[in-house]
Amino acid sequence: MLTVSVRRGSQRAMHKALAMTGTAQLLEQVSPFVPDDLIKHLVPPHRGRGRRAHWSSAQLYRLLLLTLLTPAHSYNRMLTLLAEQRAWRNFAYLPNRHRLPVASQLHEFREAIGVQGLRRVNEHLLRPLLEGLPAERLAIGLIDATDLPAPTSAFKKSSPDTIRPVELPWGAGRSKPASAVGLLVTRSTRCACG
Repeated sequence: MLTVSVRRGSQRAMHKALAMTGTAQLLEQVSPFVPDDLIKHLVPPHRGRGRRAHWSSAQLYRLLLLTLLTPAHSYNRMLTLLAEQRAWRNFAYLPNRHRLPVASQLHEFREAIGVQGLRRVNEHLLRPLLEGLPAERLAIGLIDATDLPAPTSAFKKSSPDTIRPVELPWGAGRSKPASAVGLLVTRSTRCACG
């Protein structure tokens, strides 16, 4: 069972058991820890000409989190289920079940925030946890997978090398158009019903 402890001021809050993955209770527990203001600062809304952004960067970040906190682990699957999951829409501050973002908007947001932006969010989230550790502790190990290379082309099939024939199967001269050999006949098929 996972537990979380939060340090508020100089007092440490009681350990509270986290709810099961994908439940509305887990989303309610995690929601206060999402740094919406920092994310809005890292990816400000588009100003000027062009498409108007319908979703804030905080809403899009929360949608990315839903792929981690729910059983829907792909953007397309999560967005398909989003219309029927009220708790998910509440977590992402989406008021309308019919007007929802599309997968391309999530990809654009992830590209806009970048790896450095996600690292800043991680640092912001880790700071209170690290401050809560005892000072005499010498080291702590944290897993950070942002530096690992993605196996994007490792499993692709490579195209085989072209195999050149040793000799041409036909003569070396220029080919002549062949005349069609055959009989072209149109037959009438009438039904003699009667």
